[in-house]
Amino acid sequence: MTMMSMISNWRLKAPFFLCALTLPFLAAADAPDLPTLQLTPYTADYIVYRNGKSHGKAQRELRQEQEHYLLRYQSDVSWMIFSDRREEQSKFLLNGSQVQPIQYSMTRSGTGRNRDYLLTLDPEKQELREGKDKTLKTEPWHDDWLDQLSYHQQLAIDLAAGQREFSYEVLNRSGDAKTYHFRVVTEELLPLPYANVRALRIERVEDDSDRQIYAWVAPELDYLLVRLWRGENNVEQFDVQLHKVNWHQATEKADQATAH
Repeated sequence: MTMMSMISNWRLKAPFFLCALTLPFLAAADAPDLPTLQLTPYTADYIVYRNGKSHGKAQRELRQEQEHYLLRYQSDVSWMIFSDRREEQSKFLLNGSQVQPIQYSMTRSGTGRNRDYLLTLDPEKQELREGKDKTLKTEPWHDDWLDQLSYHQQLAIDLAAGQREFSYEVLNRSGDAKTYHFRVVTEELLPLPYANVRALRIERVEDDSDRQIYAWVAPELDYLLVRLWRGENNVEQFDVQLHKVNWHQATEKADQATAH
């Protein structure tokens, strides 16, 4: 069963769960547990544009490894004398429909200083550790923490459940939390290298910021990210667009991807 069908089943039951939350005398033990979703693994390839010209490639991959999932992103971009190569990974568990990250890493090389980050989260011990030396962070533990990649997966799950505005507590690469706000702006037909795709356009809501960040996700593709645009003072910095996607262990989606 794909994530979409699991979430559709959850949405049918959601009103009953919400009613239970309104009854303060209902014991927590009596409340039904949400089923854990099954996500569909994939590999998606993207082209990175700037001002309409291709300047590199990127790839996102979701796969299941034993009891956890691995979401990976890598990119290789060059523009004039600038170059940037990076790889990010997030290992996470699924508790019902809640993403629980357990490790995040990022390495970056190219023009300027190389970077290497690592966060390790232990939900049982309620510990957050930073760096290869696993320095313990002193901030109080939060069960709803997400990292720089895993919040993308949480956003897809929440979109499929019908939400249109979102707030997440996201850890930066040093392990400090910040609240991220998003909202769905519109639904539109996107011409992409992959195909013409109907997608939801989402904006990140930031006060007093010169940055503009828009993301498009396609409901027909399990809310996969199909485009990411970022600007500063309304000047384009990059435009990442879906080129192809391969779905694993999901014949109907593999056939759909092949058709494009």
